[in-house]
Amino acid sequence: MAAKKKSKKEENAFEPKAHPDAKLTKKQVKTLYEKLLSERSRVMQGLGEHLSDAISNVDPLSDEMDVAQRHTEQAYLMRFADKERKLLVQIQNALEKLEEGDYGVCEGTDEPISFKRLELRPWTRYSVEYKEQVERERKQRHR
Repeated sequence: MAAKKKSKKEENAFEPKAHPDAKLTKKQVKTLYEKLLSERSRVMQGLGEHLSDAISNVDPLSDEMDVAQRHTEQAYLMRFADKERKLLVQIQNALEKLEEGDYGVCEGTDEPISFKRLELRPWTRYSVEYKEQVERERKQRHR
């Protein structure tokens, strides 16, 4: 018995979905989804490289200056890896929203996030207006 060939629709069963209020076309959603997958791969690769560089052993015969320099480099690499880890969490959150159909609206106002903003930062959670409002409020509190 010959194996039944899968249709194109069956092969691509998962279709990322934006929130109904997001005002994004299917093509835009697909583009943003692919950007998120690409960025996730890039960040994961960089994270692995930075962590392996940070935990590599220091030559035991190094002088104090070399050891001090290596510790400074390790601290920098660990901070950078932590930033990448946080970005990875944001990217994963955006991918989950695309699976659930909640993507593309501001978490603070439920207003649509512009495609232009999502194109630049597809993991963003807030509209420009809401983010600016939050920043202004933060500055006022710290005065």
